[in-house]
Amino acid sequence: MAVAQQILSATPQILQKNRGRLSGKDAWRQNLNLASLAAFKIGSSLGPKGAYKLVTYHRGPELVMKVTKDPVDVVDELGIEYPAIMTLAEAAKIQREHTGDGISTLLVLVSALLTEADKLIALGFHPNTILDGYLKATEKSNAIISEIAKNVGEDLDEHLLEVVDCGRGLLSTRLRRDLSEAISRIAEDGSIDVNRVQIVKKPGGQTDNSELVRGVIIKKGKAHPSMPDWVDQPKIAFLTKLELKRLELKSVDEGPFSAKLNITSQEQIQVFKSEEARLRLHLVDMVKTSGANVLICRSKMADRICDQLSRQGIFAMHFVAADEFEAAAKATGATIVGNADQLRKEDLGTARGLEVVKIKPEEISILQCDRGAALLLRGSSPELVQELEKTVKRALLILKHSGSNPKVVPGGAAVLVELASQLRRYALTFEGRDQFVIGSFADALEKIPECLSRNYGFDPIDMMIQLRNHHTNGQQGMGVGEDTQHGRLTISLASCEPMASRDLSKFALSHVQGTTPNSTKKHSPRN
Repeated sequence: MAVAQQILSATPQILQKNRGRLSGKDAWRQNLNLASLAAFKIGSSLGPKGAYKLVTYHRGPELVMKVTKDPVDVVDELGIEYPAIMTLAEAAKIQREHTGDGISTLLVLVSALLTEADKLIALGFHPNTILDGYLKATEKSNAIISEIAKNVGEDLDEHLLEVVDCGRGLLSTRLRRDLSEAISRIAEDGSIDVNRVQIVKKPGGQTDNSELVRGVIIKKGKAHPSMPDWVDQPKIAFLTKLELKRLELKSVDEGPFSAKLNITSQEQIQVFKSEEARLRLHLVDMVKTSGANVLICRSKMADRICDQLSRQGIFAMHFVAADEFEAAAKATGATIVGNADQLRKEDLGTARGLEVVKIKPEEISILQCDRGAALLLRGSSPELVQELEKTVKRALLILKHSGSNPKVVPGGAAVLVELASQLRRYALTFEGRDQFVIGSFADALEKIPECLSRNYGFDPIDMMIQLRNHHTNGQQGMGVGEDTQHGRLTISLASCEPMASRDLSKFALSHVQGTTPNSTKKHSPRN
């Protein structure tokens, strides 16, 4: 018995004393609180004055550190397996994939709605009542936004891209023009597929060196040193492979027939090598007969075949990545062919030129054609280039949506303050508990202008008082912004009603994250 007691006391506990098991409403509430907390932490990165986040995580034994304002990276790297937080992370990814921006706004709004729902449940509201009230508030909000949204007119793309940059200085004036041109180049029959804009990252240089390549970039150099660096008006063949069919090693009686190669003398070796050379030359002749002077091969070619192509005046690239291979074929109008014996003249693609450019430490090839658009992104560090890539992808999606629906709403959270004001009046039309739920929905909307005010360094209570007064007086364009004209930070409140559409575009947005509207009225910030 003494031995047994000693063994039991030495056995480690499965659950520590500070651990516990939750079930029912307690588990649900903990998930809700953690999801609300995780999303609300994103609020400090909202807007152009939002703070960067230092994210650290382990990639195997390596500790990775990342400085970013991307809310998806922040939420995704939390490493928490609570279902509610994982749902938030997936929702943020879907928002970025389909809309491109407004992710921080989404997470802060979800956090505020969860917090308000928790308060209502504590008061005795049933979850179904809360969901029904939220649904009614959402439908009314959509109707209000449709009334507020206006067509801005010209220069919309420039100002939208300024907002997407969100004060980080990643999108230069030149790159903004290039983004607008890239969208116009890939537009076909009124539809825009942003995946057709090729994005190539090359660390080195400055972000201002980023440019639009009017064509396709292939991250491969020439297959042979004697090939030229420039080909004018190329006729391009796209082959999956260009190689000799080697003898297959098979067992006896395996397959339709068995092949045997017997070499018993030195003369037979020479005959075998001569026959291989003849077959290689035949492959090159088939490419040349088709009329192609440029060959792009998906698989790797032998050095001797590359040498024969160079002797015949054919520029060649091999071992090209699948996405670049297909993008180049589509941009040049070529047909991808499996083998050289299947290549025909009508399968060739055309371009204005082919140029090999040296960007240290490697070469890239640029196919200049009318149906392609590629963005070459540069930066002083890989982390900066990665951040620029995310911004560019968001900008392309925003430009795509603005092309299909050019209507915009005032930024700086002005539209949310207006929604909250009208929803409170709308709530009074209900006699039941929906009145409280819709009012809570309006309170959640105002958390975003509060976060913006806090990030700008203003008192959120005083700011909300001013915003509510202006919106009550019918000034729907009043939002949170900054003005450094006099060397000091001020709050910018501007009404969109008396302004021309060109002036409205300076702070107009199709989303509500981070703007810098100009103002005719200014208020000094509080210390």
